[in-house]
Amino acid sequence: MNNLLAVYLKDLEELVQSSEMDYGASKYFSYNFYLNQYNEILIELQKMGHFTDKEYILEVPINQRAKGGSAREIEKHKEIIIKSKQLYTRLLQLVGPLEEINVIKTLENIFGRFHKIVRQLRIRHSNRATLEVEDEYDVQDLLHALFQLYFEDIRPEEWTPSYAGGSRRIDFLLKKEKVVIEVKKTRRNLSDKEVGEQLLIDISTYEVHPDCEHLICFVYDPEGRIGNPIGLESDLNKKSTDDLKVNVYIFPK
Repeated sequence: MNNLLAVYLKDLEELVQSSEMDYGASKYFSYNFYLNQYNEILIELQKMGHFTDKEYILEVPINQRAKGGSAREIEKHKEIIIKSKQLYTRLLQLVGPLEEINVIKTLENIFGRFHKIVRQLRIRHSNRATLEVEDEYDVQDLLHALFQLYFEDIRPEEWTPSYAGGSRRIDFLLKKEKVVIEVKKTRRNLSDKEVGEQLLIDISTYEVHPDCEHLICFVYDPEGRIGNPIGLESDLNKKSTDDLKVNVYIFPK
């Protein structure tokens, strides 16, 4: 029950943010979408026995509507924002604050289990086709799917600011969390020294990225090409600065 209430609390939070943004940008025509969304949430909450004293928001009569938003529609948009905030406040008191996801622990869990997931994918009924993780693009594709379980705004391959005369691409940017994730997969010509050199360049690059406060580097080493993974992790983690926190994870160990 509480989990479902938490979902509606999150929906209301997003409703308030989006409707306020549109109102501030004079996009009053969008009010009807938010009106329906508010009423749908309230209906579900009332089915659960909550807030039965609250009334639904009524639509603006057709004869009081105008292209771009009439005065009545603008007033209605404001009403939606106010009532959504009120409902959010009451639901927050009932549910309690939403627990913020621990980004680093979540990523550590994904990386630590990644090799097991890769192995499990190979086992399919009737030998059906599956995702073979053979290069960095395969690693990125599988990680992207796993990230969807925990994060909403995942931006693959965002451009970084110019560095040393050129630009680099980011594997993943968690915009809200201000976390950049760089992915490597070891191969014949990419082991200890080469991985370390590439990640040092990444660290220097992302220090100037405006949306990067934390750089997470995941090195997938299924064949054990890195002789001392713990030592390499430790050396690179020491490159953290006041402006950029660095964490390197090499799995499996």
